[in-house]
This record gives sequence, structure tokens and C-alpha cells, in this order.
Amino acid sequence: MIIDIKTESIGDFFKRGRESAILLDKGERFTPRRTISFEDTEDLVKFITKAKLILIAAIRKKPNSISKLANQLHRSRASIDKDIQMLESIGIVESEYVSNPGHGRCRIIKATDSRPIKLRVETVI
Repeated sequence: MIIDIKTESIGDFFKRGRESAILLDKGERFTPRRTISFEDTEDLVKFITKAKLILIAAIRKKPNSISKLANQLHRSRASIDKDIQMLESIGIVESEYVSNPGHGRCRIIKATDSRPIKLRVETVI
């Protein structure tokens, strides 16, 4: 899966959607892409942090609970949870509740796609 992360105007966002719709209407094939766009470069920089990239890599290597991820990455549980919420909202990771004998249920975080993620970051200044 290719995920493009970039800054773009609202006009460019809708133009990209129209171009995809035209290709689909014509019955033409195109490579599925997930694009995460930001109007403001500062918002893009807040999103694509080293900590989030390390978290994504850890989840892709082995799905785990937030507590175990926090322990493994030497980060607070709250910061991991905050990053997971953002990554879940854009579809990079997902939660699954599994049985945890003697403790009820446990929330496991896993990657939404097993294929490698290629991040392309583009910004216009």
C-alpha cells in the first residue's frame, strides 16, 4: 500500500477526487492509494513524527496491547493511546478486542494491511 502524505489546498483535494471519479466512470483501472492531506504544513509535521513511525513499525512487526507497546517503546501509555487514536482515525491501524483469561478482554492494536507501507511526504512551501 502506498500512503501519500502531503499538503494541498481544498481545491486540490476535490480535484484529485474528481480525477479518480472520472477514471472509475470510464472503467479504467488505477492503483489504489491512500492520501492523507493537510492544508497546513505545521499540521503535517505534527502528524509525521519519529515516535509515530517507530510505533507503526512495532505494530507491523507484532500486534500488541497499548500497555505492552508503551513498555516496549519506553513511552507513556497515554502518549501511545493518543497516537493510536490518530493512526486509527486515518486507517493505518485498527483495534481488536480479544479474550484475556482471568482479566476479561484486551485491546490489541494491529496494522490494517499486511503489505508494506510506503510513505511519500510531499509539501509545497
